[in-house]
Amino acid sequence: MGRQEKSILMRIQETVVKYTDIVSQISGVDVEVVDDRLYRVAGTGIFSGRVNENMAAEGYVYKQVLKTGNPQIIYEPGREPICHSCPLCNRCYEEIEISTPVSMNGQILGVIGLVGTSLEQKKQILQNEKLYLDFLDQITQFILVKVREEVRQEHERALEETLACGDIIGSSPQMQHLKESIHRVSKGASTVLITGESGTGKEMVARAIWKAGDRSAAPFVAINCAAIPETLLESELFGYVKGAFSGADPGGRMGKFELADHGILFLDEIGDMPLHLQVKLLRVLQERTVTRIGSNQVVAVDVRILAATNKDLWEMVQEGSFRQDLYYRLNVIPLRLVPLRERQGDIEELALFFARRYAKRLDKYFWRITDAAMEHLKNDRWEGNVRELENVLEFMMNMIQEDGVLNECTLPERFNSCKEGRGRIPAGSGGMPGQLSGVQPGTPASAVVPLKELEQQEIRKALSLYGVSTNGKKQAAKRLGISLATLYRKLEEYGLS
Repeated sequence: MGRQEKSILMRIQETVVKYTDIVSQISGVDVEVVDDRLYRVAGTGIFSGRVNENMAAEGYVYKQVLKTGNPQIIYEPGREPICHSCPLCNRCYEEIEISTPVSMNGQILGVIGLVGTSLEQKKQILQNEKLYLDFLDQITQFILVKVREEVRQEHERALEETLACGDIIGSSPQMQHLKESIHRVSKGASTVLITGESGTGKEMVARAIWKAGDRSAAPFVAINCAAIPETLLESELFGYVKGAFSGADPGGRMGKFELADHGILFLDEIGDMPLHLQVKLLRVLQERTVTRIGSNQVVAVDVRILAATNKDLWEMVQEGSFRQDLYYRLNVIPLRLVPLRERQGDIEELALFFARRYAKRLDKYFWRITDAAMEHLKNDRWEGNVRELENVLEFMMNMIQEDGVLNECTLPERFNSCKEGRGRIPAGSGGMPGQLSGVQPGTPASAVVPLKELEQQEIRKALSLYGVSTNGKKQAAKRLGISLATLYRKLEEYGLS
């Protein structure tokens, strides 16, 4: 198969081969399974020596199944219209073939084919056509159980690999440049000023510099200058001695500079630091020493400073609210993070990462994000940047159904994108838990029609439209969105045979 990534059926080939052998033994005919690229995943009898081959040149029936998603029964292989372009036309070794799709959540993963190569096998299949279709449907479900397990494990592996690479996610030119910059500046001791809008991941970049640098074995200490009251910020940074002020810890306390000795101190929201503390910070940067509050003892520290802000510090310098000398001292190595709307190419990668993260945290099954839902994500402005995108994916994962698909109906209400009839709880609506949008409390129970009754009505309607012949049932099953085998099972269950 070359260097192309393996299909999901190829990745669980061992399981597919096992079930194929079982089907062949029970049915008494040859069985083969192909993936969505027409590579033979498994085969018995005449196909056993041709596993892993690409059969695009001869798999005309399978192409039709992959295209339509409908089962195909070829009663006269080599002589029916669908076979006319096949290189084996008029000299086909098959006497009959039943093919059914292996599909999950609307995506066709491959095809299972039962092949009779003798008149005896053909007679056997014709006498038990419905049984064979139903049997294929059951085997498909067994394969899909393994597919779901494989998908979950792959998502977990992808999440672990991403986390192991330093949490820097994105392949856009801007992110590639940022990763290169982090690699170049991580080994030095110079101060770095990280700027960018709120939610762009400034602390993530700071931690990446720490992990990639030669101080990774020492502490990474972070402090948010905007989150701590001005009266406490000085003691948090520089520490204090016993009895320094009322309410202080009786034993005194070490400040963040001392805690980060030989490591990195990350000063987030540096633009919110009061002017009088800016003076003390500048002195520490110049002299590499700190003095605890209430003490005269000077303590030497070896700390690399990484600072971050979402404000325009140079504008603050012009206004007089930020010291010019401190600005120059901090802005030795500037790193600017571009907003998410300027790097749309990273949205899909980030969305998949957050979907996998919250699938694991919330113990949810996740299969994929539909193209339509992804387009909505890509076209949003993301004023809150990566943090907002993460929150949206967490919401979506809470709304996901058992099929494991994040579609338009799992998006928050503000996207106004749900075109299906599935109810959805608006994000932040404050509604009753489990209440669906469009369903008012107190709706009489008599207005609710049981699902089985609705299903019977639609099946009857489809059969009245398309007829009860084999071809009519195929068309009815297609219109109903179910397999032919499932339709046969439903007809028997409801006594409609």
